[in-house]
Amino acid sequence: MKKVAASLFAFVLMWSVASFAQDAQSASPTPDKKVAKAEKSEAKAAEKGKAMKLTGWVKSDGSVFVNDKDKQEWKVQNPETLKGDDGKHVKVTAQLNESEHSLNVQSVKMMSQSKQSAQTQAQDKPKQ
Repeated sequence: MKKVAASLFAFVLMWSVASFAQDAQSASPTPDKKVAKAEKSEAKAAEKGKAMKLTGWVKSDGSVFVNDKDKQEWKVQNPETLKGDDGKHVKVTAQLNESEHSLNVQSVKMMSQSKQSAQTQAQDKPKQ
């Protein structure tokens, strides 16, 4: 009788741990869902012609912007607004053009030093 009770208890315990682990996995959104959500909101903003706030990195002398959420690269229609910010982490307000996969930057705000990568911070420090 003790063996039956012990094995029943072990079975119930393993079943509850397994169901808890499965529930914890489904609670956190996967990166694919985050990317899909970001792309959907970008498409909506572009369709309506609304400006959108994006956070990301400036590349290639201000002509390319890489969005943090979905890691997509966007061609900048007016690179002069981001000139000098290459390699920097910025927040931009921009109108998106989905058909050309480009954006028109309206405003730029530099992210705080704590948001910059360690490599960028090292580049910004004056050499002694």
